Amino acid sequence: MISFAFSEEQQLLRRSIREFLEKELRPVSAETDRDARFPAETIAKMGGAGYLGTIVPEKYGGAGFGKVEYCILMEEIGRVDASVATILGAHSSLGSSALLYYGNEQQKQLYLRQAAAGEKIISFNLSEPEAGSDAKSIKTTAVRDGSCFRISGSKMWATNGREAGIFIVFARTGGRGAEGITAFIVERGAKGLTFGREEDKMGIRGSSTMQLFYDDVVVDGGNVLGGVGNGFKVAMTSLDVGRLSLSAASLGMAGRAIELAISHARRRVQFGRPIGELQAIQFKLADMGMRSRALHYLVYATASRADGLGPNPAEWKRSDREEMTRDCAIAKCSASETASFCVDESLQIHGGIGFTKSSEIERHYRDARIYEIYEGTNEIQRLLIGRDMIGRGWQ
Repeated sequence: MISFAFSEEQQLLRRSIREFLEKELRPVSAETDRDARFPAETIAKMGGAGYLGTIVPEKYGGAGFGKVEYCILMEEIGRVDASVATILGAHSSLGSSALLYYGNEQQKQLYLRQAAAGEKIISFNLSEPEAGSDAKSIKTTAVRDGSCFRISGSKMWATNGREAGIFIVFARTGGRGAEGITAFIVERGAKGLTFGREEDKMGIRGSSTMQLFYDDVVVDGGNVLGGVGNGFKVAMTSLDVGRLSLSAASLGMAGRAIELAISHARRRVQFGRPIGELQAIQFKLADMGMRSRALHYLVYATASRADGLGPNPAEWKRSDREEMTRDCAIAKCSASETASFCVDESLQIHGGIGFTKSSEIERHYRDARIYEIYEGTNEIQRLLIGRDMIGRGWQ
């Protein structure tokens, strides 16, 4: 028998998260978007509540939850504020996952503990001016100097760059392509690490997106993450988690768009009756509901399978790793497009009021667009899915 029900504990977790977010996050979301301001106070409260360490084991100060519970958190955040979903995704999905999967004990005791407590935010530095979707082509270099490495290069689109205390940076230590890339842990304040332009974005304005410069930054050999030459594997494993959590956040945004559309359709009167009684509106709601409900099962089935792999990538079968990468790509691509569809239809139902800054759906409309771009564009997701289907078939 296959069960698609959440446990009582998971339902309680969802309720407690929703209550927290409605009290602490929703009241400030419109303001942080308008002012393009990082919600530092709210993020600190989330750290105190344990939400920044959801997937971190208890022995390192985290909650010790799995991917299903983490997706519940991200779905609930996605209902309220895509900026915070972006902040947490970079911090936990990419940063903490990299440390959890590939960090040694010393790195986990120091950096993973700091991240779980919210003492330090993580920024994941992979993309470069000429290496976005083509991550294997990064040009930032790390040259060995005795027991240390010297990192030089620049990074783009660094989420949390302005606030981070820990930077996971990927640099080329030799060779070509994936085999020559290594991941490093760099602390804020490192000599030679400077900050460039902060992007003025259309959406997710409450999160910072920075250009970073590494000018002969010295990193101790003990801060290599996952071993020399294994950086691409570190990045791709973390991105699988990132795509899964982004799927959950997209699901939350789609759900909120539906809630807003239903509420408006019940209130708005035209031709002598609420527009929700019109078949044209009901058809739109039906399409939104069908896509959202299908996405719900896709996201949580993928999260459940991810939990089944266990916490050590070295023990994963190659076929399991490939299937997880494909499933996370399917979820991310489907979810981001579902969120965009539902938000667009909801705005249409709202009519002119939905196009104004006073409307919540207007913010979601701007925020939703990035979901099809970051964590790997949807074109890249389709490439991953199609290649896997050609190589392994369909099962």
